[in-house]
Amino acid sequence: MQQIGQARPHKKEGFGQGLIRRLNEFKLIGQDHVLAVGLLIVSIFVYLFIILPLIRVIGQGFFVPDYGNAPDAGNFSLEYFLRYIDPVYRTHSWNVLRDTMVMGLLTAGLGTLFGFVFAYTVVRCNIPFPRLFHVITLLPTISPPFAIAVAAILLFGRNGMITRQILGIEFTPGVNDIYGLDGLVFVQVITFFSVPYLIIRAMLERFEPAMEEAALSMGASKFHIFRTVTLPLLIPGLAGSFLLLFVEALADLGNPLLISGNTTVLSAEIYLAVNGEFNQQKAAALSLVLLIPTLTLFILQNYYVKKRSYISVTGKPTGGQLTVKEPLIRWTFITISSLMLILVLTLYISIVAGSMTRLWGVDYSLDFKYYSVAVNRGLEAIIDTTFLSAIATPIAGLIGMLVAFLTIRRTFYGKTALDFVSNLGGAVPGTILGIGYIIAFIQAPWWSLLLVYGALAFYFSLTVVKTTGQRLAIVVSGTVIGYLLTYLPGQAGSNAMLSFDEWHYSLAGLLLLAAAVAWWGTPAGQRKTGPLVVLGLAIFLVVYVLVGPWLTRMVVWSRTLPGTQLPKIISSLSDQIGVFLQPTPTLIGLTLLAVSIFVVGGVEKRAKLPLAILLLSVSAALSLVDQPLVLIGTAYIIIFAYAVRSLPASVRAGVAALQQIDPAIEEASASLGANAQYTFRRITLPLILPAFIAGLIFSFARHMTSLSAIIFLSTAKWRILTVEILSAVEQGGMSLAAAYSMILIAIVLAAIGLTYLILGRTLGSQGENVDLNL
Repeated sequence: MQQIGQARPHKKEGFGQGLIRRLNEFKLIGQDHVLAVGLLIVSIFVYLFIILPLIRVIGQGFFVPDYGNAPDAGNFSLEYFLRYIDPVYRTHSWNVLRDTMVMGLLTAGLGTLFGFVFAYTVVRCNIPFPRLFHVITLLPTISPPFAIAVAAILLFGRNGMITRQILGIEFTPGVNDIYGLDGLVFVQVITFFSVPYLIIRAMLERFEPAMEEAALSMGASKFHIFRTVTLPLLIPGLAGSFLLLFVEALADLGNPLLISGNTTVLSAEIYLAVNGEFNQQKAAALSLVLLIPTLTLFILQNYYVKKRSYISVTGKPTGGQLTVKEPLIRWTFITISSLMLILVLTLYISIVAGSMTRLWGVDYSLDFKYYSVAVNRGLEAIIDTTFLSAIATPIAGLIGMLVAFLTIRRTFYGKTALDFVSNLGGAVPGTILGIGYIIAFIQAPWWSLLLVYGALAFYFSLTVVKTTGQRLAIVVSGTVIGYLLTYLPGQAGSNAMLSFDEWHYSLAGLLLLAAAVAWWGTPAGQRKTGPLVVLGLAIFLVVYVLVGPWLTRMVVWSRTLPGTQLPKIISSLSDQIGVFLQPTPTLIGLTLLAVSIFVVGGVEKRAKLPLAILLLSVSAALSLVDQPLVLIGTAYIIIFAYAVRSLPASVRAGVAALQQIDPAIEEASASLGANAQYTFRRITLPLILPAFIAGLIFSFARHMTSLSAIIFLSTAKWRILTVEILSAVEQGGMSLAAAYSMILIAIVLAAIGLTYLILGRTLGSQGENVDLNL
């Protein structure tokens, strides 16, 4: 057993030497435009959609928001923090905090314990039908977060099949029922125990058996080996599982809303502060209180557990796993796991039965009407959720792989921070992230936008001229021209120089001119990719203007169609087309600026300056017009929230895959003259493809079942299926909620099956290596 993570002593470098070294690291990355732009895009993404919302949540908790010209708007206030010492409120405030911590600790402890028992049973106890055992255990990971709560109410509620129909329990005042802290912990443990099961199972399967076999050959008992060898090696997995489950339990919203009864936890109180009291400051203050323990444990998990981890694998295992053959121990583990598995299976069977029952608790006759109601009422939610999840999945996958590649294969100052922040989006409670998005993007975040635009514009100037003064001149001149262009529409008044359409046509004309300049400046014999890209962007601006009225007419026409479902499908299709063809001007402008780096970098010196001014002016005009980055109410805020929540899984999958690939393969490609993007595309990506696909599958499942962050962002135009399920439960429609849940599970299973089918046909045996345990 060898402890790892201790850094080797090295000579301390001075501040000047360290600064020079860091600048050289970034210069080395900057020599490859693809790598540098990738780093910029990843940094911008994690800043805008992880750091900025968290900063705004923390700040909002200390300031009174502006509610209709309130006299104290913007004033510093500690009102909701002082409630923890105010005699009027402190009892309730401390009770909520206590119940939240107790719920988190009990869920983490029991969930880790059951996860360990399941993993040990599967790996060491030679159980029958291990594949079936594994699949049933994974059911909670592909179902809505509160599906178990719905099932628990159907079986153990006050009118539950088991409690009322079979056992005949009368729930009079004073009789404990499923609602409350104990019921919430029960539901949370069932919901989340599969996570430590996967973590600990992976560690057990990768154990080097030689150490345990050596101890066994020296006469040690199985229990002694377990206590002195196996358990110490499992400490990182057990500690990581405990911390992860604690954060997941505190972050969960659906289960506390459904089954906590008179017990209130922070996530539910935050939700009620926003949706019930419409008090952003209270929600932000409570979010900060909830953020402190979750962030503390996340930091502990990332640093302490990693640095204290142990390794036992020095190569390929020399023998099989050490199995448990003692009947008492083996059958004890198998019995406990089987009983737990039967409970899980019973809960999911109750969801299936509840969705097909006429009136649960009264009339159990077969009736499929709730599926008909679910499709009629929730068709748009089903379509929208699937569409937005599918769009967010490759975004999360690509950014995750970029972060993994940069942190594993490149050395630069801040890569540890980048890795940490990219995982932070999935670690903080979703309620906090959702509130942060509302605060950050309900108005234009001007300072953040200027920071992002400035970073892209400055790197863009590096491709044009060499001196710092000239670079600043290009950035300032192009930005000023672009800002002046934003005044041309005059949208606020009747003295507009140009209409909305004419303004976009004018920018398209400037891009056509830029395409001509790029064509003229591209050396003969080289590909004209750059000019064609600029031409494509000019055409896109024209389509952007033309498609708006067409989409409106499409929606109006859909209302004349017969039936109730076809108009909804056509209307949803119109909205989905708009996501691709009518993004916000700021997203177009920043995309144009990123693309312009490659376009200007591919032309001769004579064309660089005029082309740079043209492209930078149009990019600035689009980026700064109107109210940039006001994303609330759009599909993009939901897409980015989905991507942020599943980003850690993609990063970890990429890191795990890259650590198994010898860097010498990539170094050989670079030594033969290939740049970073060619090496990544032709060598690295094929090798990490199974991990990439596994990350995509997990991301899609996570998106489809997300609730806590998305519940604040869904609108009448963009309806989310998990929000519809919660709404059905709140209105007493348990069978309808069960039908929604079954539809959601079917969509996720169909997506996983379709992915495996496609992989099997396109990748052959490599597609079979996709490991969903990631």
